[in-house]
Amino acid sequence: MVKKLIFTREQAPDSAWLEKIKQAGFETYHVPLIRCQTLALPESIKAVLPAADWVFFTSAVAVEAFSPYLRADCQIATIGPRTSRALDELDRACDFQASSHYGADFVQEWLALALPAQKILLPQSSLSNPSLAEALKEAGHEVWAWPMYQTTSNLTGQKQLENYLSQEDVIWTFASPSAWQSFCALKPQLPSSHQIAVIGQTTAQAVKESGYRVDCQPQRPSVEEMVKEIIKKEEDKHGIL
Repeated sequence: MVKKLIFTREQAPDSAWLEKIKQAGFETYHVPLIRCQTLALPESIKAVLPAADWVFFTSAVAVEAFSPYLRADCQIATIGPRTSRALDELDRACDFQASSHYGADFVQEWLALALPAQKILLPQSSLSNPSLAEALKEAGHEVWAWPMYQTTSNLTGQKQLENYLSQEDVIWTFASPSAWQSFCALKPQLPSSHQIAVIGQTTAQAVKESGYRVDCQPQRPSVEEMVKEIIKKEEDKHGIL
């Protein structure tokens, strides 16, 4: 039976990944379980925009939401290549890109530049962990962190879940704890043939804390690496070299 691979993040999977997945024998479906809505820029942030030295982006969504306010002379730091690609689409260069996809590592890599005190803007999701901003402040930098976009459950996607919960050989993919929480809100009963793949450790922890098993997790947290790991596990299972 053909396995079904379901992407639950808001963005549809990249076309290049879709082709690789199809070649590996999977059917793919996009069932977005979260929705990101841009919020108005607070007046307090508007006031400090001219003084900012850096903008830190931890997601492509943050880039898109903040793009109307991005100064040409402000330096930009990103958490990884996908976020940097969002800047490429705006014809903006990235001044610093972390090698890790985890926020704590992102901060430590940037702090290793040993820059004098900087003024940093940090547009985030409404569900973001405050630890990134706190670590920068503890290192002596001025940080303005605020919710640039709101992350909520996607009711349309949730309504589609039942169609797939009744099918066999399904692999659910989750790229954030918020997508997993939206999934769990419906208290799904997963058939034994269903598997769960996650993007990284934070999402894996959310899954495990809910009493479910993680079947696939890449060593490096990215959607591309997660897809590669899923394909590799399936090929290993069938002895494909």
